[in-house]
Amino acid sequence: MAKPYREGAGWCMRKRHKGADIYVSGHPSKAAAEAEVRERMAHIDKVGKPLHLGPHRTTLAQALQQYGLEHLPRLKGGAQECRRINKYLAAAGVPLLEVSPVSDAQSGLYFEVRLSDETPRRIPRGLVAHRRAQMTKTAGSDKIRQVLAQGAAADIKRLDVQRLVDALREDGLSGATIALERALLRSFFNYARRAWHWDHSNENPANGLKMPKVDPGRERVLSMHEEQKLDEALESSGNRMLAPVIVLLRETAMRVSEPILHATWGDVDWTREVLHLSDGKDGARDVPLSPRALEALRQLGPGDAAQRIVGASYEALKAGFRRACERAGIEDIRIHDLRHTAATRMALATGNMAIVKALTGHKTDSMVGRYVNVKADDVVNVMRSEGAKRLAQLKAATTAALEHARSIAPPGLSEGALEEFVANAVAAALAAATGHTGFSGPPSTGPAQNDDDTRRAA
Repeated sequence: MAKPYREGAGWCMRKRHKGADIYVSGHPSKAAAEAEVRERMAHIDKVGKPLHLGPHRTTLAQALQQYGLEHLPRLKGGAQECRRINKYLAAAGVPLLEVSPVSDAQSGLYFEVRLSDETPRRIPRGLVAHRRAQMTKTAGSDKIRQVLAQGAAADIKRLDVQRLVDALREDGLSGATIALERALLRSFFNYARRAWHWDHSNENPANGLKMPKVDPGRERVLSMHEEQKLDEALESSGNRMLAPVIVLLRETAMRVSEPILHATWGDVDWTREVLHLSDGKDGARDVPLSPRALEALRQLGPGDAAQRIVGASYEALKAGFRRACERAGIEDIRIHDLRHTAATRMALATGNMAIVKALTGHKTDSMVGRYVNVKADDVVNVMRSEGAKRLAQLKAATTAALEHARSIAPPGLSEGALEEFVANAVAAALAAATGHTGFSGPPSTGPAQNDDDTRRAA
């Protein structure tokens, strides 16, 4: 029968139970070691043998790697979640995950997930400065993430995850970004308990945290003046793909990931002028293509039907867009803000939320409303435009009414009577056109006496 034994300064114990190897260590007494062994045996009796090596013999990075291989293929946001998982894998020095979209999303699988080569890929020269800036910005949270990634999954406590959250906040990351990383860890621990029978603890260490408030959605929209400066900066970029891709995003309100992951040249319907996304975040949809979007596509290709429309990575596009904005002197703009820009411009141009939803792919007004960011200046411009339009219409109506009144004026009127007749006729015509009835009455059909005629008659 297995018995506890000393190992260093603590007590350890090994036992095999129903095919599962149990090992505990670091306890202050024999009784404490035996108690933990009994607890693990009871868990095995209740839910079965833990899959893989179990939480005590698997680092968090190794566990997240396996979680990604099993879970990401069925996750629509698998590409974004893969980037978050890879931060932990890189911190522990284990092979990273790679995802590529599958051609048939009807099978319920969205991505093929595999391990990348163990040798780190060379960072493109254009991304070196971008990566260095990222590493400097997140140095504090990276250290804590490395400690978590290299430690056993079973050893992670709520306090450890809270320290990571606090470090992310101190590094200046947004509440939404922090919430997404916390959601990854919470989802992983739930999955490990449910699918792998891991007895981590009675509670998920990513629950019950003090989280920063998630800021309201961004409302940054590219102005027409900024667009002109940005286009000039994009034209000077060494990446000839960058300018048409940015124009495509700005014209169609697509997410950056959609033309990268979900669109091939076979999805472009040049006759209908739409791009079919087989399975984006909001499901399959047709993206309307403006004349400028069509021209951008022609600059990018076309290529073979199965070829991706955009061959660049998300990070490459993001870094290229950031550098172009710096050259153009445009501040506080992100590549995702182009989606806000397209939605807002369509709303201002049409005033029809149904049309805006058809552009963005959103199903509800509340969701699309987060991307329509109309400012007071926009309303003033609309008022000016509408005022100028009404003034032009009024001028045209006045000219037409004046010509018509002169053509129907009775012959033989004095100059004063003719002026009065024409004035009344024009007023009546404009009142009928605008719906106003504040004029004195219909024009007289006979000659009218002016003041001089009245005095002479007296």
